[in-house]
Amino acid sequence: MPAAIRARDLGASVIVVDQNFDLGGKMLHSGGQVSFGGGDPLQLRDIAGENDREGFVTAPRRQSVEELTEDPDFLFRDHTDWSVMDAAAQAPYRYNERDLHRAYADNCSATREFLMANYVRFGRIFGTHGNGGMSRARRAVTFLMEGPTTDIKKGTITKKDAGIPKVSSSHFAPRVMEDGSFVASKGARANGAALSRCLEFSAREKGVKFILNRHMDEIIREQQFAGRVVGIRASYSPRFDPETGRRLESLWQNGNVDDRSETIYIRARKAIIIGAGGHGANPQFRSMFYPAFREPAFVSSGWALLGPRGQDASGIIAGMRIGANLAGMQQNLSYNNTFHIPGNLATRDPYTDMLPGHPTFSFRGSTGINLADASFQHLIVVNQLGKRFFNEMLITTRQGGAAFPADPRKGQPKSGLEHKQLDWRNASVANIRATYREPNSIHAAMAMNEGSKAPDFFSGPIWTIFDRAAVERDKWNIDPPFTSPTNGYFFSADTIEELAAKIHKGHEFQRVPLTYLVETVARWNSYVDKGSDPEFGRGADAPMYRIEKPPFYAATLNPVWHDSYGGLRINGRAQVIDMQGDPIPGLYAGGESSGGGNQHGLGRALVHGYIAGTNAVKEPGN
Repeated sequence: MPAAIRARDLGASVIVVDQNFDLGGKMLHSGGQVSFGGGDPLQLRDIAGENDREGFVTAPRRQSVEELTEDPDFLFRDHTDWSVMDAAAQAPYRYNERDLHRAYADNCSATREFLMANYVRFGRIFGTHGNGGMSRARRAVTFLMEGPTTDIKKGTITKKDAGIPKVSSSHFAPRVMEDGSFVASKGARANGAALSRCLEFSAREKGVKFILNRHMDEIIREQQFAGRVVGIRASYSPRFDPETGRRLESLWQNGNVDDRSETIYIRARKAIIIGAGGHGANPQFRSMFYPAFREPAFVSSGWALLGPRGQDASGIIAGMRIGANLAGMQQNLSYNNTFHIPGNLATRDPYTDMLPGHPTFSFRGSTGINLADASFQHLIVVNQLGKRFFNEMLITTRQGGAAFPADPRKGQPKSGLEHKQLDWRNASVANIRATYREPNSIHAAMAMNEGSKAPDFFSGPIWTIFDRAAVERDKWNIDPPFTSPTNGYFFSADTIEELAAKIHKGHEFQRVPLTYLVETVARWNSYVDKGSDPEFGRGADAPMYRIEKPPFYAATLNPVWHDSYGGLRINGRAQVIDMQGDPIPGLYAGGESSGGGNQHGLGRALVHGYIAGTNAVKEPGN
């Protein structure tokens, strides 16, 4: 969206092609947290102790003047600091592309100003998003204010559109908007909808055209590996409500071009900008870089919202077919929230908190039973054979990315004013030993087991097993919409034998019987009686409870691939680079379709879009 608006501002005719029925993608699904820096306008505003022009941001400054003070050179050093190690003993900044991050540092301020000129409101800066740098505070969240109407120009949103109270989502905001008063003022509602919808409104207002329900299948170049890009081929990809059969439609329609032909070709007069998302939902692509994640039961975050063809690597693959290079694929491993196990049971889409009310909730089917880490004392977790494989009290543990403010749990004992850039001591053996906290539960969850068969050796789904006593003890709500009796992600039975049979019959990815489930529950109960767990060390960390009171329950515990790092190689102008190191004329990329950096969150995508839109309009016409 920033690329489209920026190019339109500079006089270009712009068409946005999106495979989904509505705009926003993961930006709409996000928390709306944006880290820039380098002395950007928000840092300067908070340093001066000023409020915003509209008077919405009246909360006190959350960081000291010193923690906000920097320039682009300082930001560039932070983003290329070889010495930083994270809690998984990975080097998050060492492999960032230098040219790309130099351009990022130089364009952060302009991008922040550009967003604010397009109706985006930011609260006070607090901390920094994962892998956004160790030394300074750079993160701000986007918000709208509660009001009698939803009015982008006035910066207001109704409680209904914001999802308040938390009983339903809305078409405007698939995730309930959170209380943003701590960074703005009373009545502020914050998340990615406040960013995505404001940019969409501005784009439509400025005359950007949109072709939705169109999956980009091919980028057309003058020759396969030579010449300019001249256009794309896109296929019709509508989504239909599984309950009513109606085609899903976008929130706003002004500017939409509704063409329902099976295939269309669009000629690009100047350039093509690929912002088609990442590869987290493509098991074949993602498993090139992490073979264990070939299991199709595990999805990318926002699966229901984005649809079956979201995050499918299609933009990356289309670029590769005309000679594009890749960058930073290994950086999926150096951000330890890339893939993890959220504590949300009984749903295929466990990362999101979407509620009924959004048009795509029918695909999700259930909101899930969202458990805190401590609640895992009331259950056991088993693999596709019904065997335990890890300490349940550690299974959802994950560390944040190495960023300000930090502590040993994020890989560095010092951050902010105490962090010394490019200091070899940051990567010393002593420091790594002190900070290494990788629980490895995600890797254990995806390990091969007796049910893993050639040729793919899928690890299979993961199940939590508990009884009625656990539900009563910890006061879980297992009624719809938290669970669904029909979507195959939650089962109940009067015996463990019957429960195992229901899972095998009723879950689409359960390929083998849960042969060991009865034995596993009996063994667990014996451990409870003895007060210790010799297999995985439970007992000292939390109470242990027998699983004995019917009905018995099984709920999925799905790993997710959250963000993807690595994609098309781009330079500081956001041009896609070929295998010889040269720009492909007329082709640009950004966000999760591009590689070369592993900063979490929206900052990198927004800056890439601003840079791409700025440079694409300078291309000679086809």
